[in-house]
Amino acid sequence: MKNDLIEARLRRDEALNAFLLADKAVYADIETDVAPLRQQLSEALTQAQDMAQAVLAADNDGNAERKKGQRNQLTQLLRRLVVGLQAVATSTRDARLLALAGQVSRLHKLSESSFVEEARRLLSLAPERSEALTKRRFTPEHYREAMTLTSELRRNINEGRLNDAEGSTGRQGLERLIKQNARTIEQLRTYFRVYEQDEPDLWAHFETAARVVKRGGAAGSTQPGQ
Repeated sequence: MKNDLIEARLRRDEALNAFLLADKAVYADIETDVAPLRQQLSEALTQAQDMAQAVLAADNDGNAERKKGQRNQLTQLLRRLVVGLQAVATSTRDARLLALAGQVSRLHKLSESSFVEEARRLLSLAPERSEALTKRRFTPEHYREAMTLTSELRRNINEGRLNDAEGSTGRQGLERLIKQNARTIEQLRTYFRVYEQDEPDLWAHFETAARVVKRGGAAGSTQPGQ
């Protein structure tokens, strides 16, 4: 369920909850039927609001953009290193080092975790060849910067996995509550429909409160379980 739909359905549940609490006297003759459902809706809404804060925060933590920026910076440094290693290997006729240096074109194809491991592997080749690499434009400063970026990227990948896991678990629970509220609303609709012909204003107020409205005013589904 997308975030905008989650927010729209929570607004629906909040509006209906407020309607039910505002003036119980206007539907006094069905209060016995409505009371347990009103309490159920209110309790589930409170839980859903708390969960929504955690779920949306996990989605908007900026981790993805941060990782992208770090990977781009590190890629540029690794390109320098790979080219430098290839040059050193060619100069010294070191076939093994040439093979270990790999190819620049591989870097962008790797998954996040594989990219970090490849960075660590390539950087492990640098210290003992520092002088030769410096002449090929991969300096000790480049090495230190690349090591720092590798550590930061690895940490942010792990943090992102935790956020994704927490967000996913929270989202599942939140969606269950929202669907539970939708079923509760359908039960309430059954009771309030008795007013449709005799008290159309009350029925209209209920229907308005029970309608999902997305940002921009577009009405959403009011089907059971939605």
